[in-house]
Amino acid sequence: MPNGNTIQRKHKDTVFHDLFSDKRNALSLYNALNGTDYEDADSLEIVTLSDAIYIHGKNDVSVLFQNQLTLWEHQSTLNYNMPLRGLIYYAHNIDGILKSKGVKLYGKKLVKIPAPDYYVLYNGREDAPDRQELKLSDAFLVPKEGYEWTAHMLNLNGAGNQKLLKQCPALQGYVTLIVYVREYQKSGYSLSEAMDNAVSRCIEEGVLKEYLLKKKSEVKLMLLTEFDEEAFAEAMKEEGRTEGEERVNQLYTRLVKEKRTKDLERAIQDKEFRSILYQRYGL
Repeated sequence: MPNGNTIQRKHKDTVFHDLFSDKRNALSLYNALNGTDYEDADSLEIVTLSDAIYIHGKNDVSVLFQNQLTLWEHQSTLNYNMPLRGLIYYAHNIDGILKSKGVKLYGKKLVKIPAPDYYVLYNGREDAPDRQELKLSDAFLVPKEGYEWTAHMLNLNGAGNQKLLKQCPALQGYVTLIVYVREYQKSGYSLSEAMDNAVSRCIEEGVLKEYLLKKKSEVKLMLLTEFDEEAFAEAMKEEGRTEGEERVNQLYTRLVKEKRTKDLERAIQDKEFRSILYQRYGL
């Protein structure tokens, strides 16, 4: 069982994380965001933390390239704490990189580290500007110059970012998949049916076709992880933040491990059903 700040919920096992953990897709997104045209994907290194050691301490994808540590975080809900979260993500990643190289910080010699760049890719239902520069200093209780951290938040639904999507087919495909799921939900389909229909439609239209054919069974579970974000937050309010999160983490992990997709979908939405499953699993 988890203790302290550790958690077991694999909240980053998402389609976004999986897609951009592929070096080719990661380089495509890097180029689209930076206006570059690099071609050697093997020179890029995916350094995303392998385990979520701290609550919310792991971002979606971390890329080490051109002496820069680029962090990408996908969000389906607006969250103006992303600069602080991004700073924590960067610190955890740098800590891991330095430890892996055996670098110590107690000597006189200056330790050189990759420069940071941090993007929040928002794909939620609420209206938002095409681009926002979220500043850490906005959260300071008193003004303090000389300390800053910036999250570049891009609204993937915004008209101003359509060029970005066209420049990165994997990102455009991902956004299309999510749009289709929401369309089917709005038409009255259950989440499970909406995901099935959306995946089939994408394959028929050639959207992420190779990826979806290869990982069709896993994609549905990963999509559930993404679509449960708001419901997970509601469950926290209902059950109490600390104890509730631990119980829900454990329950969702068990259901995902056992591939009980329908029960997971129902548990996300039905508090009474979660209570039944808590008793069944002894949680």
